Amino acid sequence: MKKFFKVLFKLFLFFFFCIVLLGGYLILRYRNWEKDFESGIRQEYVITKESIQDVSVEERLTQFVLSSEDTQFLEFKVKEFGAILFTVLNNYTNEEITVERMYIEPQKAKWKIYIEFSYKEVRLWASMDLNKDDMQTAQLYTKELFVGPFPIHTFTDWDDTINRGIGDSLVTLNENGFVGRYIENIELLEDSIIFKGSRY
Repeated sequence: MKKFFKVLFKLFLFFFFCIVLLGGYLILRYRNWEKDFESGIRQEYVITKESIQDVSVEERLTQFVLSSEDTQFLEFKVKEFGAILFTVLNNYTNEEITVERMYIEPQKAKWKIYIEFSYKEVRLWASMDLNKDDMQTAQLYTKELFVGPFPIHTFTDWDDTINRGIGDSLVTLNENGFVGRYIENIELLEDSIIFKGSRY
């Protein structure tokens, strides 16, 4: 019996040691990734609670909704769209989990969106891609989800959940006429996102 407990104790120590090593490796890899990532950040595309105070899009939204033109375009610069997204995300988080910063890497047809969440004293960067096919459609979708350098889209179905959410939001927006127009197309460009809306 003593021998059995001795072996069990050694196995426990072995697994505990492996978990500590794995945890140390993951933390070290994340910290190295974070250092490289933050050194390449372009400050003009960083969104914080303070920076969104200077962003105002109400006038353009009103013009988009009330315009008498059959077709109207609504353009948001990267930081303006980020401010809207930042506000929406903060409304869905609670007091313990908050959005500290957001960073967007824009390019034609694909934007990479990084979000820094904080929980108590821990801060982690998560990221997703936002894609738009070269077609006349309002559909956006994501294919990649990461926490730091670690891909999580291969282990979860969160990307499917996000894509369903985006699709359902657009359907709801169009069917209920919340912006007074039918959103026909969305374009992701190198410095802005453009919505094309037609009158009902």
